[in-house]
Amino acid sequence: MIAHSGDAGSLTLRAVAREVGVAATSIYLHFESVEALLAEVKARRFEELSRYLTAASAAAGADPVARLRARAHAYVRYGAERPGEYVVMFAARLVPEGGVATRVTTAAELFDVLVEDLMAVRRRGRAPMDRAEASMVAFHLWTALHGTVSLRLVRPLMQWPEIGAEVDDLVDRLLALPRAKDPHPVATGGAE
Repeated sequence: MIAHSGDAGSLTLRAVAREVGVAATSIYLHFESVEALLAEVKARRFEELSRYLTAASAAAGADPVARLRARAHAYVRYGAERPGEYVVMFAARLVPEGGVATRVTTAAELFDVLVEDLMAVRRRGRAPMDRAEASMVAFHLWTALHGTVSLRLVRPLMQWPEIGAEVDDLVDRLLALPRAKDPHPVATGGAE
């Protein structure tokens, strides 16, 4: 329901009960509040995203750059294929009021895996990244990937570059990897 509307704030337990065909009081046996239900939904989506990214990374083989690139491509693909879920994952609070923590994968855990991936990258002529540098690059990468997904969702008529080329160029630039002389061209114009 929230993936369809994109608005977690409009979700009510009564509406969920109606949707699944149970009495409103029955839903309270499973969730004490709409915030607890939302936390569970978000947690399951983050678990799904984690599995998706892990599978993409594993399929890329042993090269750390290839694994990182595969993870970046999978991230934007996940958001593009599941726009409603993606919006809800990042638009609503991750932890409900009262501090009830989720029991499963969080964005922080996904971030830690990204940092580890970056620390494994060996850039020609440069020292390996320590945790501080890898964390900073991970923040930049995640911010850029999230922006790529989010902007494409809200500005679909923009003349975006081909998504794969955009992600490859982003990874190359952040890792200071050698790039082609004429990197993937960006469409000109582009205002909606």
